[in-house]
Amino acid sequence: MTQNAKIKQLNQILSALEKFEVRKDSLFSLDKLADYLDLSTSELDAFLEIIFRFQKLFDCVFEGSFLCKKWKNDKNYLILKPKSEVKDGSVLELKEIEIDRDQIKLLSDIVYFFRRVKIGKGFDLKKNGTELSRKVKKLKKAHPYFFESKGNDLVYPSKLAIEAGNLILSYDRSKKSVSKIQIGEYFVKIV
Repeated sequence: MTQNAKIKQLNQILSALEKFEVRKDSLFSLDKLADYLDLSTSELDAFLEIIFRFQKLFDCVFEGSFLCKKWKNDKNYLILKPKSEVKDGSVLELKEIEIDRDQIKLLSDIVYFFRRVKIGKGFDLKKNGTELSRKVKKLKKAHPYFFESKGNDLVYPSKLAIEAGNLILSYDRSKKSVSKIQIGEYFVKIV
């Protein structure tokens, strides 16, 4: 059975369980469930144990909170957000980038160099052994979402990188210190 079929089955089971919301006195046939999932009696008991664990988890552990998906530095996590911080009750996906001050300064310099000196030409990280190329390669390894390739063996700052670099340049010019900036759906936290 493919993974898609298993997810589809799980969604159907959840849809059937959701009917308890309006039909509190309904009966959910465990025999039909076992047939549908092709489960033995012991497998059905193990399956029910999982459902009851989820019930307990959502009743106790997640009480007063929402489970949310969080993207942080190119990795996905689950986090709890207090219900008071969630406006519409939907599952959120937070996108957060943590970057140190040296890296954000380097990103700002790369964006400046890309826009003013190279005038839109990408960086060749394979052939060019310059100090800047090494720094671009190192930053790309730590924060790959700040760069993109366009199929010509060159690396370019992404739209996110250009916006972050420009914001940092403007803060530097005005001599303001910044610890967090928001760019679209991303929160860049400077540590």
